[in-house]
Amino acid sequence: MDIGTTAARYATALLAFAAENDEEKLVYQEMSQAAEAFQKLPQMHHLLQNPALPAKERNNLLTAACQREGKTSKTTQQFIKLLEKNGRTDMMPFFAQSYIERYRKKHKFIASQLTLSAPISPEAEQRFKALVEKLTGSQVEFQVEVDSQLKGGFVLQYDTYRLDASVRTQFNQLRRKLGK
Repeated sequence: MDIGTTAARYATALLAFAAENDEEKLVYQEMSQAAEAFQKLPQMHHLLQNPALPAKERNNLLTAACQREGKTSKTTQQFIKLLEKNGRTDMMPFFAQSYIERYRKKHKFIASQLTLSAPISPEAEQRFKALVEKLTGSQVEFQVEVDSQLKGGFVLQYDTYRLDASVRTQFNQLRRKLGK
């Protein structure tokens, strides 16, 4: 069985279990937290793959990755125990991402990220969000980041779409055209 199929099955079961416990949104937040932790600290995934790491330590690592405000939902705690029992803790990054995708699809919203070279007003941020909602016909979970490396302009990403209107990209394109 491949990772994608296994992740899909576990995530689907987790979504159903979270719904039964009225913790879908909380588990979504915890899985988002875990996915972010695994992305920022890839060595966490390597630790989970280490057979010398005791089960209790693996459990503590997964719990810490999922914690929000120092707490973890009962659903997530049970899920971590199930992963440990089935020897699947090393697949947690895949399970978390798959849960996020299924939750978003079920609740009909997408994630969008706006990266700017400098902060903008909340009103301008809201206009970007409204634009994405209009274009997609979906609710949008909107995230704004500032990256001074853009040198101006913005990068808007949602679903599989990416609009790069940054000065940095325009300069790079001009350099390529000039052959430098």
